[in-house]
Amino acid sequence: MKTYKSVAIAFILLIASCGPSESTAPLVVVNKPEKKAITEKVWEEFDISAVGNNMKEMMFSMKNIRIKEGSWVRINLKNEGTDPAMVHNLVVINYGKRAELAQMAIEAGAEEQYIPDSEDVIAASKLAQPGETITFEFQAPAKNNYEFFCSYPGHSQMMRGYLFVK
Repeated sequence: MKTYKSVAIAFILLIASCGPSESTAPLVVVNKPEKKAITEKVWEEFDISAVGNNMKEMMFSMKNIRIKEGSWVRINLKNEGTDPAMVHNLVVINYGKRAELAQMAIEAGAEEQYIPDSEDVIAASKLAQPGETITFEFQAPAKNNYEFFCSYPGHSQMMRGYLFVK
């Protein structure tokens, strides 16, 4: 009987020690990282055609593009040419670098889509064959004036325009 009495007393003490108690231990607060606001990309989309079917007629349908700094730009380049020689792309570059980059594009060759390897290239599309539409996207650079042109050999003089970032 003494054994049962000892077990019962031990059980009561055990239960009593598990009950609520007031602790002087400091409360630990875990800082959860703040949820960052999800910001949607602001898109500016342009449909630009490469028109003309010979070296005298070829040009971009748009001469000036105006965008906001930091916006996301989507350009749909439609090659409306039908002649096999009317292959085009669109290369966005730092202002004043067109002649230099046009030469570098020739050196880059078809394997590189006539896109020069240069820090002055902001964005570039792949080559669009006659009748093909190519879409490319990029984030607008800092406020400034930029240029764009077709870097296919012999096209840079006629197929060019300006990108204004405000």
